[in-house]
Amino acid sequence: METLKNPHQAQDDFVLPENNKPTKEPTIKLTPEQIEFFKTNGFLSIDHLIDEKEATYIRDQYDKWFAAKVGREHGNFFDLLSEDTDDKEAVAPQLLWPSIYGKIMTKFDLYDTQMYANAYEISKSLLGDETTFKGDHAILKPPSVNSLPTPWHQDEAYWDPTLTYESLGVWVALQPVSVENGCMQFIAGSHRTSDVLPHHTQNNNPRIHGLEVDNPSDYQKNIISCPLPIGGATFHHCRTLHYTGPNCSDEPRRAYTLQFQCNTKKRDEPRLNTWNEIKTTEREKRAKESGWNLRAP
Repeated sequence: METLKNPHQAQDDFVLPENNKPTKEPTIKLTPEQIEFFKTNGFLSIDHLIDEKEATYIRDQYDKWFAAKVGREHGNFFDLLSEDTDDKEAVAPQLLWPSIYGKIMTKFDLYDTQMYANAYEISKSLLGDETTFKGDHAILKPPSVNSLPTPWHQDEAYWDPTLTYESLGVWVALQPVSVENGCMQFIAGSHRTSDVLPHHTQNNNPRIHGLEVDNPSDYQKNIISCPLPIGGATFHHCRTLHYTGPNCSDEPRRAYTLQFQCNTKKRDEPRLNTWNEIKTTEREKRAKESGWNLRAP
């Protein structure tokens, strides 16, 4: 197992593939009905994106990354739902760019996984042939009486306000997921909003990274929960409102997410972004101090 030699090593050593193509052939092809379902509802659930063997392999690597809190010095390992201080156990620890850290620490090669090949193929079917990989993210919910829900939000609310996106997230279950341990839940059709909805930081606390849509009860209609077996996945548009509940089980709930995008465009005027502009998080502080500047997915 390798360790990072200095605060800049991971970023300096990471190079995205020139053609951004997977090394494996995809094993899944969507039906026209599935594509239409995604366009109508803003999400799609796939029970078997990868087999249990690969899911278990990824989960084993994943547990090593989280045990080491790799990337914390860069602001890429942090708690989404708290003030992220070192003296408290994380409620919802996250790792941005596991493909970077995993390659260095455990020789994990994202681009050589069936997960990446199938996610890439499905994303092209949903977004278009010009689809490219944007980044990856690992999300852990430990079992705890203090476990919290991840609030209703749109992914695009976290992103550059000068751009408009045609993007989706792939959420891969590394163990079976249910409502009890925090499976994905979506508001069908919510991706058809004219723009990103107003958001605020969790508990209106600018020291917390996590966002919640304003007045979430206004949108909580047509909620669909998506339990999955191990290796299953959901795909959702970047403006689809989604949520995961607390982990009320006895086991960790692990998810590996990938972001793909197509036809990102510059806006004539930046959209509202006050919820990010007011943040003063420990994560951002660590990123600035380490010199990390690779944009998060």
